[in-house]
Amino acid sequence: MTALNIGLQLTVFGMGLVFLILAVMAFLIFFLVRMDRAKPPLEEAPAPAYPAGLDAEALSAIAVAVVTHQAVRRKEAAPAMRRHRPGTLPSRWVVVGRTLQNTSWQPGRRTQ
Repeated sequence: MTALNIGLQLTVFGMGLVFLILAVMAFLIFFLVRMDRAKPPLEEAPAPAYPAGLDAEALSAIAVAVVTHQAVRRKEAAPAMRRHRPGTLPSRWVVVGRTLQNTSWQPGRRTQ
């Protein structure tokens, strides 16, 4: 019976110690996150100055046009907009060939 008591005491002590350390770590993380928050600015930012008499709607239209133009150029694969250098990725034909080489061929079932 004493072996069972020692086992239970060790289990309770070990699990209690683990949960105590987890609680301390949770408090430490909570404290560090709280100290790391950005402080709000004390004064308000001045109103943005629009260049050449443009209002907010005109600037937003220009921004949409620029983003759309960049998306179209990326689809056209212009050299300035490529994500990968030419020759670094295999072509689609090579990828299909490798897939066919690595897949075992299974004959189809015959219907009579």
